Amino acid sequence: MPYVVSEEKEIEEAINYLVFSIHRSGKNPKPVILHSIRVGIGLYRLDCPKEVVIGGILHDLLEDTNVSFDDLKERFGSKVARLVQACSFDESIRDKTEQYRELYDRCLKEGEGALLIKIADFIDNLPYMLDVKYAGDLCDFLQEKTQYFMELVRPEMKNQSLFRELIKQFTLLTRATP
Repeated sequence: MPYVVSEEKEIEEAINYLVFSIHRSGKNPKPVILHSIRVGIGLYRLDCPKEVVIGGILHDLLEDTNVSFDDLKERFGSKVARLVQACSFDESIRDKTEQYRELYDRCLKEGEGALLIKIADFIDNLPYMLDVKYAGDLCDFLQEKTQYFMELVRPEMKNQSLFRELIKQFTLLTRATP
């Protein structure tokens, strides 16, 4: 189903807000803007609901900027704010394994939209496993958390083409890593 002009304008506004927010208070040295746009466009190409596309574009803002849940809610509505919150780490949890498991549980509770955003996020981040900077323990950790997520959401998402793409890409990458 094609998007109407007003929906495309809202998606474009999310991209503008992403860029503004990253430039104003971005904390992540990785290329967050390109990553976030790729996640959102991937969801757009799958004809996901507008809120899911916007949530995909904005999914890293709570973690990587000074943008708050209330800022997102006021600007893009409660659905988008909840999707972004579901896909964001709880920084009060210190243990990294517990942190990502709690995030994945929240994605499951929020539902299909949050799971699709997280799957698109994983797909776009998988190439980091091949980056030499992430060799060793960090690469193992990235693989472990991806594997855990795939097993956790398989019952809910096994029929989704995006989930099948994640499995395919993960399998190819794990075969390629030393």
